[in-house]
Amino acid sequence: MTIKDLVLEESGLVPVFEKYGIDYCCSGNETLEVACRKKGLDSGSIHQEVESIREARPYHQIHPSLWDLEFLVDYIVKNHHSYLRESIPMLTSQLDKLNREHGHRYPHIKQVALLFTRTVQGFELHMRKEEMLLFPYIKSLESAREVSRPKPIAPLLGLEVPIEHMREHHAETSQAFAKIRALLSDYTVPPGASATHRAVIHGLQDFEIDIHQHLHLENNILFVRAWELERSFT
Repeated sequence: MTIKDLVLEESGLVPVFEKYGIDYCCSGNETLEVACRKKGLDSGSIHQEVESIREARPYHQIHPSLWDLEFLVDYIVKNHHSYLRESIPMLTSQLDKLNREHGHRYPHIKQVALLFTRTVQGFELHMRKEEMLLFPYIKSLESAREVSRPKPIAPLLGLEVPIEHMREHHAETSQAFAKIRALLSDYTVPPGASATHRAVIHGLQDFEIDIHQHLHLENNILFVRAWELERSFT
């Protein structure tokens, strides 16, 4: 099974992949063995962790692959888009403060701040395009199917091109946060770090985890099902 399929089957595996920096949202078509080999990880021990979780089948898991598309879209907007809009200004401010006050001790923080700022600059436009064009069209497709109406007019001349563009942006975002993670030594808090420094590291780690879950829902569930739905209209 690919990493993407493992997460689709058991969302409880996400913390394992996050711990080892294994991409399941944008490069999830690899097997676990291939991903481990590329990162120099022991695939055997990680396989054991994966299998122990799959066997336990935790009762608290959610199953977004079973949600209807309207609910999935609303969840992405109300949960992940809202989180981004709230977190980006806060993290930007904290990074600026940390760089200003302690940049001489931690020169890599300037690189982190520049990379974060450059990565999130296009997020507001990205989300607005989804919320104003892509997501309403996906909802209209599902509504048309439910009441046996003809295929609605596509404001974007179909889903193939916009989905491809969104996935490209998602891949760039995931790669940027892999670099941030590396610069911060897997989000390790250095000895004697200030409260701001700790807040920045923990905040960026939480942000990356949320980004991965967000992109997984779109790349591997929403976009796949929406594209199949659009092509089902004759």
